Amino acid sequence: MKQHLTSAFALAFVAVSACANQQAPANEMSEADRSQKVEGALSAFEGEYDVSPAAMATAVLNENGKPVGLLAYESPVDAVKAGDMAAFVAAMKSTAMRGGDESPFASAISSIDAAAAGDIDRALETVETTLDSDDMTIVGGFLEAWYLALDGRFDEAVDAHRSVGTRLPGLTGELSLAALLEVAGREEEALAVYTAITPTEITAPEHDFDPQSLVYGHVKLVVARQALLLRRLGRVEEAKTLYTRLAAAEPEQAASFAAALNQIETGRGLDEEPMDAREAFSRSLADYSLALAYQRMIRSAFSGERAEGFDDTKSAFDQLALLIDPSNEDLRLSIVSDLYDETLYDAAVHVAEVAPEQTASLKLALAQSYVRLGDLDKARDEIANAIELADEDEKLATSSNAMLIYALLDDQQQATDLAERTPDLAETDAEKAAAHSSSSAIYAQFGQADEALIHARAARQLDDTHDRRMALANALAEADEVDEALRLIRTEALGRPNDPYMLNTLGYFLVEHTDRLTEAYRVLTRANALAPTDPYIADSYGWVRYKLGDLDGARRYIELARKEIAPNTHWEIEDHLGDIYWHLGRKEDAMAAWQAALDDYPTEEKRADLKDKLENGLSGPPPEKQKLPETSLGDDGEITRRDI
Repeated sequence: MKQHLTSAFALAFVAVSACANQQAPANEMSEADRSQKVEGALSAFEGEYDVSPAAMATAVLNENGKPVGLLAYESPVDAVKAGDMAAFVAAMKSTAMRGGDESPFASAISSIDAAAAGDIDRALETVETTLDSDDMTIVGGFLEAWYLALDGRFDEAVDAHRSVGTRLPGLTGELSLAALLEVAGREEEALAVYTAITPTEITAPEHDFDPQSLVYGHVKLVVARQALLLRRLGRVEEAKTLYTRLAAAEPEQAASFAAALNQIETGRGLDEEPMDAREAFSRSLADYSLALAYQRMIRSAFSGERAEGFDDTKSAFDQLALLIDPSNEDLRLSIVSDLYDETLYDAAVHVAEVAPEQTASLKLALAQSYVRLGDLDKARDEIANAIELADEDEKLATSSNAMLIYALLDDQQQATDLAERTPDLAETDAEKAAAHSSSSAIYAQFGQADEALIHARAARQLDDTHDRRMALANALAEADEVDEALRLIRTEALGRPNDPYMLNTLGYFLVEHTDRLTEAYRVLTRANALAPTDPYIADSYGWVRYKLGDLDGARRYIELARKEIAPNTHWEIEDHLGDIYWHLGRKEDAMAAWQAALDDYPTEEKRADLKDKLENGLSGPPPEKQKLPETSLGDDGEITRRDI
């Protein structure tokens, strides 16, 4: 399979690949070439790499308990995908010298590894090559500042950081500077940085596709860090004022902000220990990684596309940040989640397993990955371990996630037992609402519509938000309360006429639960126009075309949906494609799609339906072909109240 590499990784790939290729005779090689050949040969050896203990702890081992060796990977990117930072860092070190010239990127990686080992002098010396590079001087300056901080030279560190901070991507410079000032004991200056990047007027996004979402996400991050610092300084009322400003921007989220205010007041679930330089550097390096990922997404959006594929740069920097602070559980869980989302389940397991200390959250992450790997016994063991490890503050989250994993295991008894008990573990209204919502989803998964509806109503009563109302509408529909559900959805759509997901919810509901296909088509046309690459909207738009007898159009849009979510699958997309393929005469493709749907954890009702299709196929003709309805979008492209 062809590799898709960033320029930096491509450079490393070329060098590492050369180690495995046939070399020229020794007497025709330069000293650097001979050195590289020796290093390449050594890289295949099953033994310790010349890397930091933190990196070595991540090594993927073979059946003999030895590192698999660099040649186990076709490129350094594959080592990143395996969570094997020992091999990745060793590969970078083996390419630090190419033709007598040091590689700035490889030197940056080597310097981070030296810092992870606590050898700050070597880190500062090694990063000099990066500082002298035209392409990477900003990264080098950022790293140098933090190495100075790790060495306790805080005034020098702040000066070095200020020289490059304004050129770092996104809010990386400001967030990193604030963290640096905080660990230097200059808390008032850190608070001033946070205040400077918090807008006077905070505006919440209208919906998920609103460009304001990215800005608002940054504001919430800044507020959370500023509030935590204020609480550490004993200035609780000032911290609460920050969240009050956020609450004013999002009055619908009153319950969630009330919970946040309670947390700031009581300290429940907060880590109130001051950060040290190592923790702050790790967090700042992860912030840098996230900013690069946002840049990637924005570039894709401007080109009218969606960022696809494994983000090797983000994962590499995240995993390097974890070398600096291996105990950073939030970062480790984020890395595990990213690997899981890319269906790299073995790597997700590996990164979770090599943590210096196992926690309830990591055990649940292991359980979920083991389900996907088909090792169900291990999954059950890890759920039990998670429940046993959970402390008092973790019991609610552990129980909520455990029941969802039990649902994946098709263990109705365990899942529903937890679904009944979990809401009692909650304290705040927001927690209770979230617990009831999770319980509702579990009962719906197993076809217990009445119980699902009870919990969905309870969740909305406690936390009357858009998400809770939509979950209630789904529960109402499953309980055959279609008219009440439709009234709720229509009311919501009238308040969010240009929210693609809201239009998708309305349109798909009309397709599935009514005979109003013309209205459904018009609404979904608008949703697709607003978000043409969203896979779930493409699936809905394709499905209404199927219902109108447009099999080729339906296939085109739903195949697009399948492509957009790859390498993941979704049972509903596969189920829809199976029906379409069957009526197009592609019986083998239909069977494959239905089997993929059955393997992807559908609801109990759909599971039975899929088994019947696999055994008997579909009977009868496809939907009658109709002329596709005309849409009534205005000149500005907005859908009218009449359409809703």
